[in-house]
Amino acid sequence: SKAAQRMGVLVLVALTLCAILRLVWLLLSVGKKTRKLPTHASLRTIAVLGSGGHTSEMLTLLSRVEPRKYNPLYFFIADTDTHSQTKAERLMRDGGSKANFIRIPRSREVHMSWWLTIFMTLKALLSCVVKILRIRPQLILCNGPGTCIPVILAAWVWKFFGVLNCRIVFVESFCRVQSLSLSGKIAYRLSDTFIVQWPELLRYKRAKYIGKLC
Repeated sequence: SKAAQRMGVLVLVALTLCAILRLVWLLLSVGKKTRKLPTHASLRTIAVLGSGGHTSEMLTLLSRVEPRKYNPLYFFIADTDTHSQTKAERLMRDGGSKANFIRIPRSREVHMSWWLTIFMTLKALLSCVVKILRIRPQLILCNGPGTCIPVILAAWVWKFFGVLNCRIVFVESFCRVQSLSLSGKIAYRLSDTFIVQWPELLRYKRAKYIGKLC
């Protein structure tokens, strides 16, 4: 009947508005109302290794923190990355720690078209959504490149539905002195803590500079 159709439309509109308001509220509350991380207990942590120099920076950062506070530790690595796991295993072995390695589809390869990049990012996002739900991380550490974006978006999917409560920390690469990377520009709005390694980047209001970390 027409009355039932109208009711269905009204329900759909109401649900859409609620979803939009929920998303807006989450975006506005980024970095403002996030629960402080506990200092007395270990945290289920995901560290995204982005290959090459990004992996080296992340591992350098992890080598300067206390391992027992970030346990269990899960490394997310692109499925085409052939070197990062070996480097991470060496760091864990030298520090007497253990970690879990999880492979995810790479969002973008060099010279890949943007249309194919979108498809690969969606594929990586679906993979990460399942893995994030299984792990339920309390902390996600990222420093680019594009490998980290599906991980961040997947965390936001579960944040949106109230399933996940975790802190997302993005550390911009040491080589970014005057401007943010593409990953950084995306993560800037989605990270609870956004750290830069050069004071020149403090023109971005949410950025925090605490010296050179990597």
